[in-house]
Amino acid sequence: MIAGVDGCPDGWIVVTSETWPCARKPRPLLCPDFGAVLEATASCDAVVVDMPIGLPAGPVARLCDVEAREALGRDSQSRVFYAPPRGALEADSSTDFQHLHRQLAGRAAALPVWGIVPKLREVDALITPALQARVVEFHPELAWKRLAGRVLASKHRADGLLQRLNVLLETGRIDGFGIESGTLTGKATFDDILDAAVGLSVAAHVVGGEKPRRLPGSGPVCDERGLRMEIWY
Repeated sequence: MIAGVDGCPDGWIVVTSETWPCARKPRPLLCPDFGAVLEATASCDAVVVDMPIGLPAGPVARLCDVEAREALGRDSQSRVFYAPPRGALEADSSTDFQHLHRQLAGRAAALPVWGIVPKLREVDALITPALQARVVEFHPELAWKRLAGRVLASKHRADGLLQRLNVLLETGRIDGFGIESGTLTGKATFDDILDAAVGLSVAAHVVGGEKPRRLPGSGPVCDERGLRMEIWY
Protein backbone atom coordinates (compact mmCIF):
# COMPACT_ATOMS: atom_id res chain seq x y z
CA MET A 1 0.00 0.00 0.00
CA ILE A 2 1.18 3.54 -0.79
CA ALA A 3 -0.16 6.96 0.23
CA GLY A 4 -0.06 10.61 -0.83
CA VAL A 5 -0.79 13.26 1.79
CA ASP A 6 -1.64 16.96 1.50
CA GLY A 7 -2.80 19.51 4.03
CA CYS A 8 -6.35 20.89 3.81
CA PRO A 9 -8.50 23.34 5.80
CA ASP A 10 -9.82 20.67 8.20
CA GLY A 11 -6.64 18.64 8.57
CA TRP A 12 -4.97 16.34 6.07
CA ILE A 13 -6.16 14.54 2.94
CA VAL A 14 -4.72 11.04 2.61
CA VAL A 15 -5.13 9.13 -0.67
CA THR A 16 -4.14 5.47 -0.65
CA SER A 17 -3.79 2.83 -3.35
CA GLU A 18 -2.30 -0.61 -3.76
CA THR A 19 -0.42 0.40 -6.90
CA TRP A 20 0.48 3.15 -9.34
CA PRO A 21 -0.93 3.24 -11.97
CA CYS A 22 -4.03 2.45 -9.95
CA ALA A 23 -5.66 -0.94 -10.42
CA ARG A 24 -8.69 0.27 -8.44
CA LYS A 25 -10.07 3.68 -7.53
CA PRO A 26 -7.80 5.21 -4.89
CA ARG A 27 -9.31 5.83 -1.47
CA PRO A 28 -9.32 9.33 0.07
CA LEU A 29 -9.52 9.87 3.82
CA LEU A 30 -9.66 13.06 5.86
CA CYS A 31 -7.49 13.00 9.01
CA PRO A 32 -7.80 15.72 11.70
CA ASP A 33 -4.07 15.84 12.54
CA PHE A 34 -0.74 14.39 11.52
CA GLY A 35 -0.84 11.82 14.29
CA ALA A 36 -3.99 10.43 12.70
CA VAL A 37 -2.22 10.42 9.32
CA LEU A 38 0.57 8.25 10.72
CA GLU A 39 -1.97 5.88 12.27
CA ALA A 40 -4.00 5.63 9.04
CA THR A 41 -0.88 4.91 6.96
CA ALA A 42 0.92 2.61 9.40
CA SER A 43 0.61 -0.32 6.98
CA CYS A 44 1.82 1.66 3.94
CA ASP A 45 5.22 0.90 2.45
CA ALA A 46 5.70 4.56 1.47
CA VAL A 47 3.94 7.78 2.47
CA VAL A 48 4.72 11.08 0.74
CA VAL A 49 3.72 14.34 2.41
CA ASP A 50 3.41 17.80 0.90
CA MET A 51 5.03 19.57 3.84
CA PRO A 52 8.65 20.39 4.67
CA ILE A 53 10.42 17.63 6.60
CA GLY A 54 13.80 18.63 7.96
CA LEU A 55 14.22 22.33 8.70
CA PRO A 56 17.14 24.78 8.56
CA ALA A 57 18.50 26.36 11.70
CA GLY A 58 19.74 29.63 10.25
CA PRO A 59 20.03 31.79 7.13
CA VAL A 60 21.06 29.11 4.64
CA ALA A 61 18.02 27.93 2.64
CA ARG A 62 17.45 24.23 2.12
CA LEU A 63 19.21 23.18 -1.09
CA CYS A 64 16.19 21.08 -2.07
CA ASP A 65 14.01 24.22 -2.04
CA VAL A 66 16.53 26.14 -4.14
CA GLU A 67 16.73 23.35 -6.72
CA ALA A 68 12.93 22.92 -6.76
CA ARG A 69 12.57 26.58 -7.73
CA GLU A 70 15.15 26.15 -10.46
CA ALA A 71 13.32 23.08 -11.79
CA LEU A 72 9.96 24.88 -11.97
CA GLY A 73 11.36 28.07 -13.50
CA ARG A 74 8.84 30.83 -14.14
CA ASP A 75 6.40 31.53 -11.27
CA SER A 76 8.35 29.13 -9.06
CA GLN A 77 8.38 31.60 -6.14
CA SER A 78 4.61 31.23 -5.78
CA ARG A 79 4.85 27.42 -5.98
CA VAL A 80 7.87 26.71 -3.78
CA PHE A 81 8.30 28.51 -0.46
CA TYR A 82 11.57 28.33 1.42
CA ALA A 83 11.10 26.27 4.59
CA PRO A 84 11.41 28.48 7.68
CA PRO A 85 14.03 27.94 10.39
CA ARG A 86 12.76 25.59 13.10
CA GLY A 87 13.11 28.28 15.75
CA ALA A 88 10.54 30.46 13.97
CA LEU A 89 7.86 27.83 14.60
CA GLU A 90 7.77 28.96 18.23
CA ALA A 91 5.93 32.16 17.19
CA ASP A 92 2.34 32.64 18.36
CA SER A 93 1.39 35.34 15.84
CA SER A 94 2.24 36.28 12.28
CA THR A 95 4.08 39.37 13.52
CA ASP A 96 6.14 37.34 15.97
CA PHE A 97 6.82 34.76 13.26
CA GLN A 98 8.20 37.36 10.86
CA HIS A 99 10.32 38.83 13.65
CA LEU A 100 11.84 35.46 14.53
CA HIS A 101 12.26 34.59 10.85
CA ARG A 102 14.21 37.80 10.20
CA GLN A 103 16.39 37.11 13.23
CA LEU A 104 17.19 33.54 12.22
CA ALA A 105 17.12 33.67 8.41
CA GLY A 106 18.13 37.26 7.81
CA ARG A 107 15.05 37.89 5.69
CA ALA A 108 11.26 37.92 5.91
CA ALA A 109 9.26 34.81 5.07
CA ALA A 110 6.88 34.70 2.11
CA LEU A 111 3.44 35.72 3.38
CA PRO A 112 1.76 32.31 2.81
CA VAL A 113 4.34 30.50 4.99
CA TRP A 114 2.69 31.58 8.26
CA GLY A 115 -0.46 29.79 7.11
CA ILE A 116 1.26 26.39 7.10
CA VAL A 117 3.11 26.85 10.41
CA PRO A 118 0.50 24.90 12.46
CA LYS A 119 0.88 21.88 10.16
CA LEU A 120 4.66 22.30 10.09
CA ARG A 121 4.61 22.06 13.89
CA GLU A 122 2.53 18.87 13.72
CA VAL A 123 4.92 17.18 11.32
CA ASP A 124 8.09 18.38 13.03
CA ALA A 125 6.86 17.16 16.41
CA LEU A 126 6.23 13.60 15.19
CA ILE A 127 8.67 12.87 12.37
CA THR A 128 11.93 11.08 13.18
CA PRO A 129 14.92 9.94 11.12
CA ALA A 130 13.66 6.36 11.53
CA LEU A 131 10.22 7.28 10.18
CA GLN A 132 11.85 8.82 7.13
CA ALA A 133 12.55 5.29 5.95
CA ARG A 134 8.98 5.35 4.60
CA VAL A 135 7.51 8.83 5.32
CA VAL A 136 9.11 11.46 3.10
CA GLU A 137 8.49 14.96 1.77
CA PHE A 138 7.37 15.47 -1.81
CA HIS A 139 6.31 18.45 -3.89
CA PRO A 140 3.16 18.10 -6.03
CA GLU A 141 4.26 20.70 -8.59
CA LEU A 142 7.41 18.74 -9.35
CA ALA A 143 5.40 15.52 -9.62
CA TRP A 144 2.89 17.15 -12.00
CA LYS A 145 5.73 18.47 -14.15
CA ARG A 146 7.40 15.05 -14.31
CA LEU A 147 4.19 13.28 -15.34
CA ALA A 148 3.00 15.97 -17.78
CA GLY A 149 6.41 16.83 -19.20
CA ARG A 150 5.84 20.53 -18.51
CA VAL A 151 4.85 22.94 -15.77
CA LEU A 152 1.06 23.07 -15.55
CA ALA A 153 -1.13 26.14 -15.13
CA SER A 154 -1.90 27.25 -11.59
CA LYS A 155 -4.05 24.82 -9.63
CA HIS A 156 -6.14 27.82 -8.59
CA ARG A 157 -7.35 28.23 -12.18
CA ALA A 158 -9.93 26.10 -13.99
CA ASP A 159 -7.53 25.12 -16.78
CA GLY A 160 -4.93 24.08 -14.21
CA LEU A 161 -7.41 21.77 -12.46
CA LEU A 162 -8.46 20.25 -15.79
CA GLN A 163 -4.83 19.69 -16.77
CA ARG A 164 -4.22 17.84 -13.51
CA LEU A 165 -7.32 15.69 -13.96
CA ASN A 166 -6.16 14.74 -17.45
CA VAL A 167 -2.72 13.80 -16.13
CA LEU A 168 -4.29 11.45 -13.58
CA LEU A 169 -6.49 9.92 -16.26
CA GLU A 170 -3.61 9.40 -18.68
CA THR A 171 -0.80 8.30 -16.37
CA GLY A 172 -2.44 6.93 -13.25
CA ARG A 173 -5.57 5.36 -14.74
CA ILE A 174 -7.55 7.27 -12.11
CA ASP A 175 -11.12 7.69 -13.35
CA GLY A 176 -12.54 8.63 -9.97
CA PHE A 177 -12.11 8.08 -6.25
CA GLY A 178 -13.61 5.35 -4.12
CA ILE A 179 -15.22 7.28 -1.29
CA GLU A 180 -16.78 5.38 1.58
CA SER A 181 -19.59 7.01 3.54
CA GLY A 182 -18.28 9.24 6.30
CA THR A 183 -14.63 9.39 5.23
CA LEU A 184 -14.75 12.93 3.83
CA THR A 185 -17.00 14.86 6.20
CA GLY A 186 -14.73 17.89 6.66
CA LYS A 187 -13.55 20.74 4.47
CA ALA A 188 -11.03 19.98 1.73
CA THR A 189 -10.56 21.62 -1.65
CA PHE A 190 -10.42 19.63 -4.87
CA ASP A 191 -6.85 20.70 -5.56
CA ASP A 192 -5.84 19.25 -2.17
CA ILE A 193 -7.26 15.87 -3.24
CA LEU A 194 -5.54 16.06 -6.64
CA ASP A 195 -2.19 16.92 -5.07
CA ALA A 196 -2.48 14.01 -2.63
CA ALA A 197 -3.42 11.72 -5.52
CA VAL A 198 -0.39 12.66 -7.62
CA GLY A 199 1.70 11.78 -4.59
CA LEU A 200 0.87 8.13 -5.29
CA SER A 201 3.16 8.26 -8.32
CA VAL A 202 5.99 9.46 -6.08
CA ALA A 203 5.28 6.96 -3.30
CA ALA A 204 5.41 4.12 -5.82
CA HIS A 205 8.89 5.25 -6.84
CA VAL A 206 10.02 5.48 -3.21
CA VAL A 207 9.09 1.80 -2.89
CA GLY A 208 10.26 0.44 -6.22
CA GLY A 209 12.46 2.98 -7.98
CA GLU A 210 15.96 1.84 -8.84
CA LYS A 211 17.42 5.29 -8.19
CA PRO A 212 16.06 7.90 -5.73
CA ARG A 213 14.18 10.65 -7.55
CA ARG A 214 14.72 13.55 -5.23
CA LEU A 215 16.32 16.93 -4.72
CA PRO A 216 19.00 18.00 -4.10
CA GLY A 217 20.56 16.09 -6.94
CA SER A 218 23.82 15.75 -5.04
CA GLY A 219 22.04 13.91 -2.21
CA PRO A 220 20.21 15.03 0.92
CA VAL A 221 21.64 17.11 3.74
CA CYS A 222 20.51 16.43 7.31
CA ASP A 223 19.27 19.08 9.72
CA GLU A 224 20.28 19.45 13.37
CA ARG A 225 17.89 16.63 14.37
CA GLY A 226 19.23 14.23 11.78
CA LEU A 227 16.24 14.63 9.46
CA ARG A 228 16.97 14.52 5.74
CA MET A 229 16.15 17.80 3.97
CA GLU A 230 15.00 16.43 0.63
CA ILE A 231 12.10 16.67 -1.81
CA TRP A 232 10.94 13.60 -3.71
CA TYR A 233 9.14 13.92 -7.02
